[in-house]
Amino acid sequence: MPIQSGDVKLLKSAVMADVPEGGGAPTGITIADGVSNAIFPDISELDRAGGRVNLRKTFVSVQTDDTDTYFGANVIVAEPPQDARVSVTLFSTEKTFDTREQAQVRIEAYLNKGPEWAGYLFENHIAGQRVIQLFQRVTDTIPNVGQTLVLIENEGLGTQKEQYIRATSVSVVERTFTYDSDQDYKANVVTVEISDALRYDFTGSPATRTFTRASNSTKVRDTVVADAGTYVGVVPLTQAAAVGDFTIKGASIYTQLVPSAQTETPISFVPPYAAAGLPVPGAVPVSYTASHAWTTSVKFSLPGGCLPGSLAIATDGITIFDDAGLLKTASGTMGTIDYANGILSLNSGSMSNAKAITYTPAAQILRAPQSSEIPVTPESRSQSYVGTVNPVPQPGTLSISYMAQGRWYVLSDGGSGSLKGLDASYGAGTFNKNTGAFVVTLGALPDVGSSLILTWNVPTQETQQPQASLKASQSLALNPPAGTAVQPGSLRVSWEYSGTKTASAATSGVLSGAATGFLSAAQNRLDFAPNVMPSVGTQLTVSYVAGLKHEDSFAHPSRNGAGLLPVTATLGAIEPGSLEVEWNTLTDTAVLGAYTLAQLQEMGVQAAWRDPTQIGRDDGSGNVVLNGASIGTVNYATGEVIFNPDVTVRIPRPNYTSAAVAGTGRWRLNYGGLSYVAAPSLYPNDESGYVKLRYNRAGATNNQTETFQFAPSFKLVPGVNAQVVTGTVLLTTSGAQPWGDNGQGTLREFTPSGWVTRGTINYLSGDVTLTSWTAGVTNAITRASCVTTVGENISSEFVFRTGAAPLRPGSVSIQYARAVGGTQNVTAGIDGKIEATGINGSVDYETGLVRVRFGTTVTAAGNESEPWYAADRVGTDGKIFRPEPVAASSVRYSAVAYSYLPLDADLLGIDPVRLPSDGRVPIFRPGGFAVVGHTGKITTSVSNGQTIDCARVRLSRVRVVGHDGSVIHTGYTADLEAGTVTFTNVTGYSQPVTVEHRIEDMAVVRDVQINGEISFTRPLTHAYPLANPGDPASGSFVSSALVAGDLFARVSLVFDQATWSGAWVDALSGSSATATFNNTQYPIRVTNRGAVTERWIVRFTNSTAFEVIGENVGVIATGNTSTDCAPNNPATGVPYFHLPALGWGNGWATGNVLRFNTIGAQFPVWVVRTVQQGPESVPDDNFTLLIRGDVDTP
Repeated sequence: MPIQSGDVKLLKSAVMADVPEGGGAPTGITIADGVSNAIFPDISELDRAGGRVNLRKTFVSVQTDDTDTYFGANVIVAEPPQDARVSVTLFSTEKTFDTREQAQVRIEAYLNKGPEWAGYLFENHIAGQRVIQLFQRVTDTIPNVGQTLVLIENEGLGTQKEQYIRATSVSVVERTFTYDSDQDYKANVVTVEISDALRYDFTGSPATRTFTRASNSTKVRDTVVADAGTYVGVVPLTQAAAVGDFTIKGASIYTQLVPSAQTETPISFVPPYAAAGLPVPGAVPVSYTASHAWTTSVKFSLPGGCLPGSLAIATDGITIFDDAGLLKTASGTMGTIDYANGILSLNSGSMSNAKAITYTPAAQILRAPQSSEIPVTPESRSQSYVGTVNPVPQPGTLSISYMAQGRWYVLSDGGSGSLKGLDASYGAGTFNKNTGAFVVTLGALPDVGSSLILTWNVPTQETQQPQASLKASQSLALNPPAGTAVQPGSLRVSWEYSGTKTASAATSGVLSGAATGFLSAAQNRLDFAPNVMPSVGTQLTVSYVAGLKHEDSFAHPSRNGAGLLPVTATLGAIEPGSLEVEWNTLTDTAVLGAYTLAQLQEMGVQAAWRDPTQIGRDDGSGNVVLNGASIGTVNYATGEVIFNPDVTVRIPRPNYTSAAVAGTGRWRLNYGGLSYVAAPSLYPNDESGYVKLRYNRAGATNNQTETFQFAPSFKLVPGVNAQVVTGTVLLTTSGAQPWGDNGQGTLREFTPSGWVTRGTINYLSGDVTLTSWTAGVTNAITRASCVTTVGENISSEFVFRTGAAPLRPGSVSIQYARAVGGTQNVTAGIDGKIEATGINGSVDYETGLVRVRFGTTVTAAGNESEPWYAADRVGTDGKIFRPEPVAASSVRYSAVAYSYLPLDADLLGIDPVRLPSDGRVPIFRPGGFAVVGHTGKITTSVSNGQTIDCARVRLSRVRVVGHDGSVIHTGYTADLEAGTVTFTNVTGYSQPVTVEHRIEDMAVVRDVQINGEISFTRPLTHAYPLANPGDPASGSFVSSALVAGDLFARVSLVFDQATWSGAWVDALSGSSATATFNNTQYPIRVTNRGAVTERWIVRFTNSTAFEVIGENVGVIATGNTSTDCAPNNPATGVPYFHLPALGWGNGWATGNVLRFNTIGAQFPVWVVRTVQQGPESVPDDNFTLLIRGDVDTP
C-alpha cells in the first residue's frame, strides 16, 4: 500500500528539554499540528531579558508496515515566528541517538583552530583574567574587536589546555625594548579585553627581538570558519516575484542562531592602513667569507637585515639557501632566518668551517601603502581575477582583500611571488615582481557591491646608491691668528705610524704624499685622508705659514656684454690658490610646472631646490673652478675675476602614470617615485644678487703649528642631501668582516668574538664617524649597500576597510593634512557620500568599505601637458578631474562601529564565542535547495458538497483550520492541480473555517548575495506577492531546505565473525565465524514503522542460544536458532527487525557474533529557537514546519 499523507509524521525525541541529556532516541509520540507548545515552551521573562537558545530534537518518520520509499524527503521552516525577536533554525547531526550536549558541540564548532597568530602571549596569564596581552611586531596586524582567537598550551599532548576567546576591546602601545644591554628594538604590546575570563593558567613568553615564543609556551592561533553545521531557515521576500523569475530578493541570507547585544565602539583618528613593512634592498648582493662558530645554541649573524630569497651559504660541501624564513639545503630544512635582523639559527648540528656567504642587504621600513580596487559587480563577479599593479609593488608587499558572505579574507605575497591566505581555503595566486601582473583565484565568489582591495608598497622615495669607494677622512678646522689665513703651498702634515709620515698641500690646495685631501685657504679648513690607517688616537701635527686675509662684498654687480660677471679685488693682487668666490643663484622650476611643484610641497621635499649659494675657487693657475669645471679666470696681479655665474642643478620631479580603475568609470593617477632633472639656476638680474671674494693679500706672514687627534669620518653619499634608510648600510674594508649598521646609529662588525663597534652613523646627514679600526690597512672603504630617502610618499586615491563594521551612519570622518591650509576634516553624510572641496568619495556603512579621492574638477583646456590629462577624460562640460595627492601618512579616519557583546553562555544555553560575533549564520548557499512559498487564506462557512476555488492552480498543500484553531483533517477532499477544495462532511466543524492553500517552487540555489538576492538554476512557476500592510504572515517566504533524501527502512550491512572485542566497527575484525547466516535466502526483515538506525550484535552464549545487543539500546532480547527473533520496538509497538530462524544453519559456537546494521525510515531534525533580548511583540506566536517529499503513484 503506498504511503499516505498521514503516514509521515514528526515525532518527539526521548527528552524534549534544554538539559544535557535532551534529545536522544525517537519516541512514538507525534507532534500534533496546530497544538500550542508542541515543541517549545512559552518564552519566560528571563529569556526575554537576557536572550536564550532552545534546542529540541524531533524526527521525520515514515510510519508504514512495509519499506515503501518516501522520495526526496526534506524539511523547511515554511513560515517564521511573527515576533521579530524570535527566529527558528533547523539542522541535523544525522545521528539518531545523540543528545543536546553533543548537538551543542556541533553548533559551537562554527569556528575552528587556524594558523598561528603573528604574535604570542606576553608573559604568564592566570585563570580569571579578562585581559590578555600579545607581543608582536609593529608591522603585524592586531586583532579586531569581535575577533575570536584560541589559546593552546601543550598542543597535542595529554595535558593540553585550550580556550577560545573573543576580543571585546583592543588597544596597542608601541614600546622600546633593550637587548645586549645597549641595543634597542620596538614592538607592539597589544592589550585585548576578552568576553569570558580565562579558565586556566596559560604560560607566556618574555620579550625577544626575534619575536619567537618560547617552545613550551602557549600558542595563540587565529580561527577559521569550519561551519561544521549546515543550517536552514526562512526569510520573507522583500520584492514580489513573478513567473519566470530566476532571482528573488529575501530580507537576508542569515538566520539568528544565538542572541547578541549590540554596542558602539569608537574608532578614533587611526590610519586607513596599518603602517606596512616595506623591504628596501641594497643595490647589489654582497659576498664575503666568515669562520664564526655556528651551532644550535650559538646563532650566526649577518652584518644586518637580509632580503628574502637572496641568501646563499657554501660550507662543508653543501649550499644553504633561504626560503620563506627557513634555511634549507637540497636535502631538507636545517634552520630558520630572521630577515629583519639577519640572525640565522640551526635546528641541529654545527657549522664550524669557513662559510662563503652571499646575500643582498635589506631593511624593513614602515610606510603607508598605496591602494586600489577591483569593484565586484553582477557582470564582473568571478572567482578568478587577473590584473597589473602600477607602480610595480616591492616583493612581499602586495595584499588582496575580498569579502565573501560578509567576511573579509586576505591573500598576501610573502616575497616569493605566491599569494596565499592564512588558510589554503582562502584562495591562492601569483604575482610577477618584474611586471606587476597578478593572477588570483579566490576561495569563494566575492560579494556583489564589494571590491577586491589591493594594497602594496613601492620604494617611491628611496634611492639605491650604487657601490662606491670611500675614504675615511678628517676635516681639520685650522685656527690661524685673527685676520690671517693659511698661505697656499705652505701647509705640511706629519704623524707617526711605522715611522714618520708626511703630506703637503700644493698651491692648488691638493694634498699629496702619505695622505690625500684638499686645503680651502679661505675657509681655513683641511680635509685629510691618510693612505694607510694609523693607530686609533694618533696625533697629527699641522704646520703652515699664515698670511693676511681679506674679503670683498659686491652688491648686485652687473654682467658684461658676454653675459659673464666681472668683479675686481679691492686690494688688487691675490695670492694664487687663496681665492674663494661666493654668489647666489635663483633656480628656475619651470621644468616642473605648478602642479608638480604643489605635489613636491605635499611630500615635504621643496627644500631640495631652495635657491642655492655657489662657491668657486681658483686652482692656483688662474682658473676659477666650480664642481671640478672651469667657469672663469682670475688675474692674480690685478685682482680681476671674470666668471659665468649661471649653473645647472638637479631637482626632484615626481613620476606619474595613470590608468582606469576597471568598473568604476574613474581613473587613478599612479605616483611612481622621484627622478632628478636638470634645471637652470641663474644669477639674479635684480638687486638680490651679490658676489663675495675671499683671498690672501700680500703682506707680513708668520709660521704656525697646530695638533689634532686623528678622528676620521666620511659621508656615505657625498654630494647628496638625503636621509639614509636605517639598516641599509653595509661597508667592506680590507682585513675585516663587513661592517653593518644596527638600525640605531651604530656601525659594527660581527667578529668570531662577537660584535665590535666601529663607529656611529647620523642617518639624517649620512655622516659616519669611526671610533675603531684595524691600523695599517689601506684607507679604502667600499660602500656595498646604502639606500637614501627623501620626503613622504603621496597618493590621490585611497580604498580601505575600517577596522570594524558595520558602522553607525554619519559617524565616519576623514582627516588629512595639506602643505598649504593645514589639517582638513570631512564627515560623510547619512547616505554614505563624502563630498567637500578637494575631496569626494563614499562609505558603505554595512561593510566598512571606504573610497576616497582627492582633487577638484577644473576646465580641461590649457592643461593638456599635465600628467593627469587625457582627452577621453574630459566631460561634456569641458571639465576634467585633477588629482591633488596628499601625503599618505597624514590621512586618518574616525568612525563609530557597532560591535556585539557575547552573552552569558549559561543563560543562553550555548557558548557563543566560537560563533560569529553577531550570532548570525548563513542559511542559503550555492548548490543548496530552497523553497519559495506563499500561503493564501480563505475564511468562510462551508457546507456539505460545497467547493471552494482557491483561485490558483498547482497547489502544494491544503490545510483546513476551524474557528477554534484546531486543524481539521477529515470531511473534505482537495484537488491540488485544479486548486479546489470540496467538503463532504462538515459535521463537528467549528465554523467559519479557514482554508489555507499553499503554492511552492523548489529549486537549486545558483548564487547568493549578502543583500538577500538568491538566484536559482530554473525559473519560478508561480507569482509570489508581498505581505499586506500590518500582516507579515500574508507575504511570501523563501526557505532553505534540510534534505533528508530517500527515506525507507533497510538492512545495510550483514557479516559474522568469530569473536567480538566490544568495538563497534563496520568491517570484519579478526576472523570470520565458522558458521554463516544465510541472509540471501532468509533475509533480515525490517519495516518503516519499526526499524531504527542502529548497529546490532547477535552474540552466541552457547551453540544455539544468543543475546541481541544494540549499540545504543543495549541488550534488548535473547533467542535461539530454532525460533524467529523479532524484538519489539517499544516506541512503535512493532519489531525493530525480524531475524528468521531458517537463516542460522549449524556450526555456531559460544562467542560467535552476527553483526548487522539497520537504517530506519527516520531523519533526526534539531529545531533551534533563538530569543533576542527585548519585549515580546506577539502574544500568541507560532511558526510552521513542513515535511516535504514524494511517494509512488498508486
